[in-house]
Amino acid sequence: MASAKKLAALIAAVMIITVISCIPASAVTFTPNFTVASEAAVLINLDKDTILYEKNPTKKMYPASLTKIMTAIVVLDHVSDLDNTEFEAPLAVFDDLYGKNPSAVGYSRGEIISVTDLMYSMLMYSACESAGILAYNVGGDSMPNFVDMMNQKAEEIGCTGTHFVNPHGLFDEEQYTNARDMALIAKYAVDNYPKFVEIATTTEYTLHATNYHEEGWATIHHTNAMTLKGEYYYEPAKGLKTGTLDESGRNLISMASRDGNNYLLVTMGAPLYNEDGTNATEQYTDQKNIYEWAFNTFSYDKILSKSEEITEVPVKLGDGAEHVLLVPEEDFYTLWPNTLDKSTLKREINTDGYLDSDEAILAPVEKGQVLGTYTLSLSGEELCKVNLVAKEPVERSELEYNIMKAKAFVGSFWFKAAIAAALALIIIYIVVYILATKKRKKRKIKRVSSRSRRRM
Repeated sequence: MASAKKLAALIAAVMIITVISCIPASAVTFTPNFTVASEAAVLINLDKDTILYEKNPTKKMYPASLTKIMTAIVVLDHVSDLDNTEFEAPLAVFDDLYGKNPSAVGYSRGEIISVTDLMYSMLMYSACESAGILAYNVGGDSMPNFVDMMNQKAEEIGCTGTHFVNPHGLFDEEQYTNARDMALIAKYAVDNYPKFVEIATTTEYTLHATNYHEEGWATIHHTNAMTLKGEYYYEPAKGLKTGTLDESGRNLISMASRDGNNYLLVTMGAPLYNEDGTNATEQYTDQKNIYEWAFNTFSYDKILSKSEEITEVPVKLGDGAEHVLLVPEEDFYTLWPNTLDKSTLKREINTDGYLDSDEAILAPVEKGQVLGTYTLSLSGEELCKVNLVAKEPVERSELEYNIMKAKAFVGSFWFKAAIAAALALIIIYIVVYILATKKRKKRKIKRVSSRSRRRM
């Protein structure tokens, strides 16, 4: 057992942090034509990294057993060989759970269990003692230390409204999250840990023998009834995690696939009870309705083509061309509802900073030169912004260019200064010439007078 702990500690010390894959910021979200009973929800298309639907995505919610997804992430970061690593169940775990009526699979103090079985029982069956055993051992015989690791990981992933105080999800005022953060956490787990997907989407699993239990002592099933044949079965659905508390309502994170389209859906805060006091199951209704809406409504369409002529701008000094056509720099594709006309999009052209004060461009213009931006938006939400570029090149007219340069020089300060200097020199020359002429005339008159006096 000690060797297993040392191995886990060694792995933790040399673990390389994986690259974070963030949930995409959605440009435009859409609203289905039915009521969603859950307090909060986020739907992501995993193929295109696009959020299609959100309801109260940042509202403070209690995660309940959705917490165990983060517990699994931290364990997978620190334990590389789940099958051949075993942990002993410590008394501290059961003391922590005593009197809280936790969901449990039946492990006991002193039992030695493989990390594989602990992960299956935690994610599939939502066993709180399994979460505690994993946290205690991976945290270096300290659940508070493990919780610190959970919060560090949440920050690393990019969560902004999440805080953990335990690894199992039992209620605490200081343990909270929101639907967007839970979608971020779940997507991170799906993107980075194939073992997580394998475990969290398994519907039936038989626990292995331990020092307290014989071989095949319990067969467990996933707590998400959508994945089990029965009243709530929904064939496209897979995994991932349920979470229910009086304070949280019914939470559910799942994935669903059909016709090559793959989605991840978070719903939180569905009602616990119906009006007649019976257990409510609207989390399953919400999930099925949202998935069906997505599968039946959205397709991957080209919204903007790079061959589409958007506008034209005047060209100065163009050789045989007075305008240049602008087209999008690239095609733009997105998931688009087949019920919505693309003509409803608002289109905005912006050439600020690209053209001169006359709203023109000076030749030469290169093909593909960026001359503006083009924005598509719907109901005030930006769908995309692409560069507008010149469709064809425009050469410069050298004759017009030289004329322009000459005109520019004539109107320049230095030309005017040169003219002024020349005029000044001419004036000075004239003045000097006049003075010199007068002086010569005076000398001539003086010489004539002198000769006349001598003759007399």
